[in-house]
Amino acid sequence: MTGKTPVEVSPRIDVFRFIEAGDVCSGEAPIARLTRLLDRLPESMNPAEAGALAWRLRGLHEAGRPALEVTVEGTFPLVCQRCLRLLKWPVAQRTVVLVARSPEALVALDDEAEQEVILGSKTLDVLELIEDELLLSLPFAPMHEPDCEVGEM
Repeated sequence: MTGKTPVEVSPRIDVFRFIEAGDVCSGEAPIARLTRLLDRLPESMNPAEAGALAWRLRGLHEAGRPALEVTVEGTFPLVCQRCLRLLKWPVAQRTVVLVARSPEALVALDDEAEQEVILGSKTLDVLELIEDELLLSLPFAPMHEPDCEVGEM
């Protein structure tokens, strides 16, 4: 899986093969497919109209450990908690995630590393990883800055 890959279905990768090859894959994730994030959308918004986010995944080694660089970019529609209007939240997330080979290694790495750690597998769902990164990066109480007159609903 090298280069740009158009994504119709959620791609799955063998994480350690992907990392050892230094592979890169990318695509777009329709927000409507990120089901754990749908409750963050404005109530009046049809998820099919929420758009998509561009993503990129790259296999690498970080300090000698297998890792994935996860990049997500685009705009995610949220509700401003001050004015309750639409807030188009800019997403520009880049994370390097360490990949453990076993549950025991996951616990050990999680204790010593300052980075996020996941358990590697032969069938890692890429969009699930993208969704995890968005869940961690979206604000709990988003608000327009500096005032709410920029909101539009």
